[in-house]
Amino acid sequence: MELGIRPTQAATVKAEEASDAPPCKRARLDADAGGGGGGGGGGAEVVKEGEEDRLSDLPDCLLEDILGHLGSRQAVQTSALSRRWRHVWRRGGGSGGGAGVFDAEVFEDFADNILSPGLLPSAAPELDAFRMSLDEAVCTNFQRWIRRALWRRPASVDIRYSPNFGMSWPPTVTLAPPAAAARIRALRIYGLRPTVVFGADEFPSLEDLHIERCGYAHRTINLPALKRLTIVSPLNGSFCTEQDLTAPGLTSMRLVLPYTRDHGVKVLIDAPLASLVDASISLVDTATVDHRRPNLFQIQYFTAMSDLLGRITSVRNLELTGFTATALLDNKSQEFPLFPYLTTLLLNECDIGTNYHVLKSILQNAPSLEQLKLHNCKFVGKRKRMIGITKLKEKAPPSFACSSLKSVEIKHPRNEIRSCCFIVEFEKEMLLNQWRKRSTCNDEISQIEFLRRELRKA
Repeated sequence: MELGIRPTQAATVKAEEASDAPPCKRARLDADAGGGGGGGGGGAEVVKEGEEDRLSDLPDCLLEDILGHLGSRQAVQTSALSRRWRHVWRRGGGSGGGAGVFDAEVFEDFADNILSPGLLPSAAPELDAFRMSLDEAVCTNFQRWIRRALWRRPASVDIRYSPNFGMSWPPTVTLAPPAAAARIRALRIYGLRPTVVFGADEFPSLEDLHIERCGYAHRTINLPALKRLTIVSPLNGSFCTEQDLTAPGLTSMRLVLPYTRDHGVKVLIDAPLASLVDASISLVDTATVDHRRPNLFQIQYFTAMSDLLGRITSVRNLELTGFTATALLDNKSQEFPLFPYLTTLLLNECDIGTNYHVLKSILQNAPSLEQLKLHNCKFVGKRKRMIGITKLKEKAPPSFACSSLKSVEIKHPRNEIRSCCFIVEFEKEMLLNQWRKRSTCNDEISQIEFLRRELRKA
């Protein structure tokens, strides 16, 4: 059973009263009724007496699943079909195709009705999913809807708040009562300030956590059952500057972390994430003024990102965006961490170092790498002076050689000199008889792809 609520400021829709007609005059939904959007009840076809109504003869569980794919307005309209359909919409809700269209007062009545506790909380049927989308036009206390929905012990909760006019301070949301949140396995929160702690006692079954444009005042995320984590654009000033993460069973992680010259959220992991398979980390510089040299805060921030890379070396697929050389290399060894299982790597807008030494370190420490993608990276070339990192002492210059590599994709602005020089240097160390080159370009972007030829067996 799934329940979705989405208030909007649009035309008022009045729900029809449930019909008291005897069962012999039941109605069935017209297959084309959902596309009309006209007056209430215009798309229903009356079943003649003696004619079999197979749809209404279905068990409640199937009817609830059918209504779960309708919009809220269409689901409510089914209550006018017969006594059989009067309360089915309340159990099945409406979430899919079309959102309900109500004015503010009618919507509040609708939401109160569908979430009103007709049974004791312990006896109420459980929800498979609860989704609610809000904006600044909703001035009512939506917290009571969340509280009532949680009494139904949903397995998935999705709550979104979108400000209408610019960026406003996000409202708080309390996932209470705590005992009712124990069944939640997937939690997605957008544009809010959750007051609850993401801990094992509060969410023992949580496997999927998505926090986007939120403020989170607690420093710790400790979820042993967590498998997928997404943190996107945490709000500075209402999000801890250091976020301790404990999730030993994590398999997928996506982080989008904005930073400036004095603000930024550092994700700290106390132990390696041995189960992690897929990781995507984006560092977004939101400073309004472009500074060539990083300040002390940024150096410390990039060093923390380098430590984070050292904790996720079990990944097979890795995407990095906006990483500087300081963030890519270990602070002590000045080498890229060893990723023994890494097969696919995407570097987007990353600094691959003076004389490409960062890229060469990556290829040396990723022995299983098969696919390498370099998109809009900074190709410094053979510049002698380096910013933010110490000069490497090399006995022999490292190369681009990587025996497991099967494809290399390079995207860069068209006619950029440094990118073209890098491609020339890259081709010098490749055995051209083992690779084939494919080029595509438009007015702005050039793309070069190198594919390793398959060796013919003798």
